Amino acid sequence: MRKNYDAPSLPEHCYTVLPSSGQLIEVRRGEKGYYPCAYSTGDRAYNKVLADYFNAHEGITKAQAAAMLTGSLFGWDTPGADPSQYDLDGEPVRPGERKPLPRSPQYLYEQSKLLREEYSPGTKVILDKAVSDPYYDAPAGLAGIVQSVDDAGQLLCQWENGLLFRLVPGTDYFHKEAVQELELPDEEEDLEL
Repeated sequence: MRKNYDAPSLPEHCYTVLPSSGQLIEVRRGEKGYYPCAYSTGDRAYNKVLADYFNAHEGITKAQAAAMLTGSLFGWDTPGADPSQYDLDGEPVRPGERKPLPRSPQYLYEQSKLLREEYSPGTKVILDKAVSDPYYDAPAGLAGIVQSVDDAGQLLCQWENGLLFRLVPGTDYFHKEAVQELELPDEEEDLEL
């Protein structure tokens, strides 16, 4: 059976919090058990902050720390000793469940810049799936006009039923209408030759 601690995905050691007592501990790759850490306090939450800080300083992810803790407590050949079994927060990944990736402010800024180019004011959008909200009714097929895109990448739209609410790309299901209506100049403004 392949041992997960031979994989280069695990660091030589990491810091974590002992689930039973909340004590700050050090775990070493391939070794059963743990070592008490001199920086441990009586506060579980503060010990968690310390462990995250020490690990981040050494480039160790929360998924790696969770896998190291599992390996030291339950054996290095268990599936839980593999970092790919955890999400970015160090929580176990459950089959069929997808958690959104955390978004940095820089990522949100770049994403909103791209969305502003694609959904300029006046772009017509149509809901593919009803938006469920206790304050308004937005059924599938409802059409709206984009007013603006905010810094978080949400589209503020004026809808044909008179409502004004935001769409969140990736959460709400909608599409841009293939043929956009062009604004034609008023007939009164005839050009003279």
